[in-house]
Amino acid sequence: MGDSPSIFPGLDQLQQFPNLQQWLGLAVIGTVELGHIVEAPVIRSATSIVPLGWNGTVEKNGEPFKVDIAGFGLHLCTLIHAQVNGTWCSTTVESFPSQPPYSNHDDQQELQKMRVLVGPPLKRPPYHQIVEDSLLPAFSTINKEPVKVSSIQNSNPSDEVKYVHPDDPIDLYIFCTSDFTTVSREVHLRTRIVRLIGLEGAGKTSLFKAIMGQGKIPVIANIESLFPDSDVQEGIAGGVCYSDSLGVNLQELSNEASRFRDELWAGIRDLSQKTDLIVLVHNLSHKIPQYNSPDGLEKKPALSLLLDEAKALGIPWVLAITNKFSVSAHQQKAAIEAVLQGYRASRSSTEVVNSCPYVIPSAATASLSWAPGSSEQKKGVHKLIFAPINIVRMPFQRKDTVFPVEGVNSLCQLVHRVLQSHEEASLEST
Repeated sequence: MGDSPSIFPGLDQLQQFPNLQQWLGLAVIGTVELGHIVEAPVIRSATSIVPLGWNGTVEKNGEPFKVDIAGFGLHLCTLIHAQVNGTWCSTTVESFPSQPPYSNHDDQQELQKMRVLVGPPLKRPPYHQIVEDSLLPAFSTINKEPVKVSSIQNSNPSDEVKYVHPDDPIDLYIFCTSDFTTVSREVHLRTRIVRLIGLEGAGKTSLFKAIMGQGKIPVIANIESLFPDSDVQEGIAGGVCYSDSLGVNLQELSNEASRFRDELWAGIRDLSQKTDLIVLVHNLSHKIPQYNSPDGLEKKPALSLLLDEAKALGIPWVLAITNKFSVSAHQQKAAIEAVLQGYRASRSSTEVVNSCPYVIPSAATASLSWAPGSSEQKKGVHKLIFAPINIVRMPFQRKDTVFPVEGVNSLCQLVHRVLQSHEEASLEST
């Protein structure tokens, strides 16, 4: 147990050659000074929101994923790659952290942030092999098939389509490569939520169905069957989750406002329930119910109680006026202006829509609506059976006037514009 062997073999022999020691720069035999070891980057979090217009596949001209990355040593990253549903996609670094000043005595690292834009698919995989064999078990759950946001398979074969809840993930992974290693992280995605509110009979459900019928999402004839146990209907269209609920009960307006406030605050605490935009739905053929303000000096729309709760939290809102053709053409402009003034809404944040076909029966159709069992009905049927058919006149008879669905696409574009203008606030809350 006397002389212990040298930790570094060969140093004992080195003592016999002092000139060699000087040449190697070893001032003290047995003392080796190690250089600073560069640690690998660490990704603490990677968050993003589903881009507007997302339909389940990465498109060439689609909106990119804006991924915010937080971690340590991110300035060491030399390559950034991304996978969306198993497909390698192009990346652009929008903001990159600067190199922090190095200090041997500073053990506490500074949290760094970086934003990466994930764009269209690459024509070929990255030249550098990102996913090594040692990393494959951690990412064996990556789905190679594109995720279809419009529908997913249900365990019940009787249900053909089921709308995806915003909590259902899209497989998005970020890979950061330094000079020595590659670190990766799954991106936490959030879908922006747009809530439809309005009085009973405002046309919210018809508008919700019309929005779900836009784009590539199939139209469902009986959408209520998808949510038999819930008063709330949710569906994703264009990368946005639209939420429809029961109409506001004017008899319990105070309770409705309190319940609405609690739901909005629940979204502040739980980001999966966060409301990003309010769509106030009003029927053009209805009057705006009023209530007296607390000071009793003025009257306000009843739904302004709910809008005030949203404004207090900085949540934007737009106005959707439904049942466009229920008012005659020469009265339509004045009726719309009255609604805008009543809710103090601007024309740029309002859309007038017709969410379902509006049928105006012709005079010929109305003349055939006799009372059942009357003598006039029997006499009319007798005439229709035995009267000669005027083939020349039939093509010129007036048919029922059917006004098509109108303005729904413009409303969705308005929603996207407002969400786009508040995108930074949505990204900060992820």
